Amino acid sequence: MKIKKEIILLILIIFLAGVLRFCQLEKVPPGLYVDEAAIGYNSNSILLTGKDEFGKKLPVFFRSFGDYKLPLYIYFSTLPIKIFGLNVFSVRFISALSGTITGLFIYELVTKIFPRQGKTLGLIASLFWAISPWSVLFSRAAFEAPLALLFFLVGFYFQLTFFEKEKLKILLLSIVFYSLSVYTYHTERFLAPIFVFLSMLIFLKQKKFNQSFLKTSLLGLGAFLLLIFPQYYLFPSFAGQARISSLSIIGKNNLADLPKRFFALYFAYFSPKNLFFETDPDLQRSLPELSVFYSWMVIPWFLGIIEFFKRKTDLNLKTLKLLLFLSPLPAALATDPFSSLRAFPLIFPFLIFISLGTMELKKLIRSNRVWIITIFFLVILSMALLFRSLFFLLPKERYSYWYGGYWQLAKKMEKISTPGILIDDPVGVSYIEFLFYQQYPPEKYQEERPKIDFKNYYHLKNWQNEFHWDQINVRAIDWKEDVYTSQLIVASPIAISESQAKEHFLSRVFAIIGPDGKEILNAYLTNPELKRLENLKNKK
Repeated sequence: MKIKKEIILLILIIFLAGVLRFCQLEKVPPGLYVDEAAIGYNSNSILLTGKDEFGKKLPVFFRSFGDYKLPLYIYFSTLPIKIFGLNVFSVRFISALSGTITGLFIYELVTKIFPRQGKTLGLIASLFWAISPWSVLFSRAAFEAPLALLFFLVGFYFQLTFFEKEKLKILLLSIVFYSLSVYTYHTERFLAPIFVFLSMLIFLKQKKFNQSFLKTSLLGLGAFLLLIFPQYYLFPSFAGQARISSLSIIGKNNLADLPKRFFALYFAYFSPKNLFFETDPDLQRSLPELSVFYSWMVIPWFLGIIEFFKRKTDLNLKTLKLLLFLSPLPAALATDPFSSLRAFPLIFPFLIFISLGTMELKKLIRSNRVWIITIFFLVILSMALLFRSLFFLLPKERYSYWYGGYWQLAKKMEKISTPGILIDDPVGVSYIEFLFYQQYPPEKYQEERPKIDFKNYYHLKNWQNEFHWDQINVRAIDWKEDVYTSQLIVASPIAISESQAKEHFLSRVFAIIGPDGKEILNAYLTNPELKRLENLKNKK
């Protein structure tokens, strides 16, 4: 049987997407960010005990660092952890797999929305997804956003299929995937319900509110509300409100300034400067010297916008326009000036614009061969820039932002025999790094840690920033007490200077050095006897 050329090209693109996401996944990004470690440790805890790190059985929200995480990424990660063990690769596996598979559904969606140009346009959009810095970085770390976007796009695909075939079972399938996205990431928790309701309203208006279609739509919406009910039942709780209250612009601006602030943030997500020329302000969510898209894509992006809005609008295009204008809303309601992570669903319509613009360039160039050579050259150039940024600059320049060095510290601590180890951390989040790298038994940790009120689990506001297990303490240094105790103290160079170490008779045992040659963490042994003698001398 002859395999179509488009299928072969799509397989090659999906393979490329997989290579860019799985290659050295355990090493790049360097280290393991605390949120990733929390996901991994809690997923392993669920796998082994059916409870999270606090001992809560199968939670709907996972308490973490005074905030609450949505559950699905953690539950899904139990499978790779079961297969590969608790390690960096297994924690990032679901995100990398999601980012790889999404390319397939982008192809399917584009061919459905643009049937005339579908296959070529779908291949271009899938290729640009595969190599986009925006998609590659987030697919290589344990961010929930790629999995949530995959669920959302699968739901969108089945919804468009329902628009064609008008069968309830297809609509219900769409509703299931939309519901899964709601339980995966906070952006979709806001976006999916609004999008589902408004898109079904567009469908019913197109069908002139036919009684049969109205009944089918209401059944689908009823199923959606039923599936997401547990999530929104807890919405008034601290777990449901924590992320909103900490990030929302509402309450942080005067009411008179709120509209101006909102529209400024909203239109920032349509700014060519933010999309093609500058990096995300959050250095832990960006690649060095790369924006979310490559700079050359700005021209096809503009051409694609013109072409998109020139087209005669059918039901599918109306729904896509709705997604375009709704996607920045969750990010624009937060205080960050630009957050590529919270606006992640916006990547889909923007990829369509860039792909449409690329097709328009073909008309301008006129020569099919020149157009193919030009695109090939730009893709190769883009991949060279991506490899340089991802595999060379990122590990060196962003090492500390990803909590690089903590796995080396955990290994060194295993070889040191001291009565106690103090990790200086006033915030108290690094405890999860050691639990993860030590693979500390979750059932043992649940027994040792202070008990909490599980009846009010979703209402707990106070975050405990001091942790203790075995001989390890994670908290801020108490200079009045800790230097008089025989122990190993680990701290950043800023927390303990050379003069402080000398003053308190601290002997440096080892240092964790980053790829740039700078010290990240230092470990000191205390000398209580010398410190006491010094105090006696000073008193005399």
